[in-house]
Amino acid sequence: MELENEPVVIPAILLSDSVIREAGTGKLSYIGCFSQWNLPQLPMPIAPFFITAQVANFRHGGREVPVTIQIEKADGQSVFSVEGKVGFAERDLPAGLIVELPTPIIGLQIAEAGRYTIRVLIEGEEVGRRDTFVRVLPAQPTGGA
Repeated sequence: MELENEPVVIPAILLSDSVIREAGTGKLSYIGCFSQWNLPQLPMPIAPFFITAQVANFRHGGREVPVTIQIEKADGQSVFSVEGKVGFAERDLPAGLIVELPTPIIGLQIAEAGRYTIRVLIEGEEVGRRDTFVRVLPAQPTGGA
C-alpha cells in the first residue's frame, strides 16, 4: 500500500508552555508539556502556550494554505480560534513525512471547568482533534511553621 494515497492525518497534538526550534538540526524542543489545566479559580486568563500539530501526508507542497486551530467547549461552542498560513517551497513532499506546526496561543480565557476539544483544520477541513480538560484545584498549602 502506498502512503501517497493516504489521507492527511494528525498523529499528535501537543500542548506545551514553549517550543524551541534548534539551530542547525531544526528539531523542536517542547518545554513544559501538559495535557490539562488545573486552575486555582475560574474564570481565568491562560498564560501564553503552544499547540503543536504533527501533520502526516501534508498534501499542499508548493503553495500556502490556511491552517486553523480551534478550541471548543464540550457543547461545540468555540472559545478560541487562530488562523495562519503554512507553505512549503518543495512541491512534492514525501508521502508519510510528518510536518510539525507549532502555534502560539495568546489570549485564551477559560470561564468553565470541563472538557474542551482542540480541532486542527487545513483549508477548512478538520484533519485532527484531541480533548483536554480544565479542572479547578485550589492551591495546596506549602507547609511551614
